[in-house]
Amino acid sequence: MRHDPASGDLAGNAVARASSVVAAICRRLLRVPTVFIFVGSLALALLLLWRQGSLGSLGETARNAAEPFVIGAAFVLSLLSVVLLCMRWQALVQMAGGRYDPTRAAEALLTSVVVNYAAPKGLAVPTRAILSARDLGLTPTASGAVALWDVALDFVALGAMSVIWFALSDRGLLQRLERPNYGVSAVAAGLIALVAAIVVTVARHRPDLRARAQAAVREMVSYPGRRPMAALTAVALTAAYWGSQAIVFRLMLDAVGLGAEATWVAVLGFLGLPVLIGMFSPTPGGTGVREALMVVVAQAAGMPGAPVLLAAVAYRVALLVAVPVLYLPVRLWRRWREGSVLVRSSTGHD
Repeated sequence: MRHDPASGDLAGNAVARASSVVAAICRRLLRVPTVFIFVGSLALALLLLWRQGSLGSLGETARNAAEPFVIGAAFVLSLLSVVLLCMRWQALVQMAGGRYDPTRAAEALLTSVVVNYAAPKGLAVPTRAILSARDLGLTPTASGAVALWDVALDFVALGAMSVIWFALSDRGLLQRLERPNYGVSAVAAGLIALVAAIVVTVARHRPDLRARAQAAVREMVSYPGRRPMAALTAVALTAAYWGSQAIVFRLMLDAVGLGAEATWVAVLGFLGLPVLIGMFSPTPGGTGVREALMVVVAQAAGMPGAPVLLAAVAYRVALLVAVPVLYLPVRLWRRWREGSVLVRSSTGHD
């Protein structure tokens, strides 16, 4: 097959235009105060959830819960799990040699989580990296490498949960999963094809971006050896975060009346592959894709899909609501820390 130079030039020009647009957005993002990004993304995320009916589903779950305190416990645990995410991001920043500033690290993390609910993860992860490069003394390459580690840790954790689910489930599970589900299969195949096309196009037509990506990967691989304690801390916090998320989802299943049917193996199935595929979906926060896959897992496990869908929506909303609750004290803490530094500087104390 002959290669058409014209088609290659068109693809290269398209990638160049797209990368220039992204670069322009990033430059403008650096000029916007973090609190404005957070508030704007939160408003958009809440609007999307309201239009989808997710906020009403959370209220319905709370009203119909056999034990109302279960919803409260799930929310408190969601709040604590977000704290674990903030601590992990700080550990990753320290692993890359960034400054120790827990308030700025937490603000960057919380802002990117809200962005993820308002836009695909492809925008949320760069937002986290950009804010950290601006506020925590990381170079662009280092911030990109830290963002890769953040995604890689979740990828490994969710992959391990999926493997455990497959290994411990009954033998008939694979046969039930093999039943045709063309909608979910088409979405998964489309996502894989889209990611592969983007990677191949960028690698062929943008050698500068390819070189920067290779540099970021080299940086990423070198960090654990340089600062092993920070790396081990990030791994331990990843395990603690996903463990807490499993408990939260189990509480949500209890709230919708599936506590007796839902085993811990089933919970791993709900969180493993569905969340992993949802991470790379083009919808904000994997909305729709993640929940559809959870229903498929429920049906394969012989559980009703409707209550699982309700639990999945409540789980999503509870995590989002926990973010602004934590953001306010983080913002106040940051202003207090920065005010204390100014006072010490003005009085001549170091």
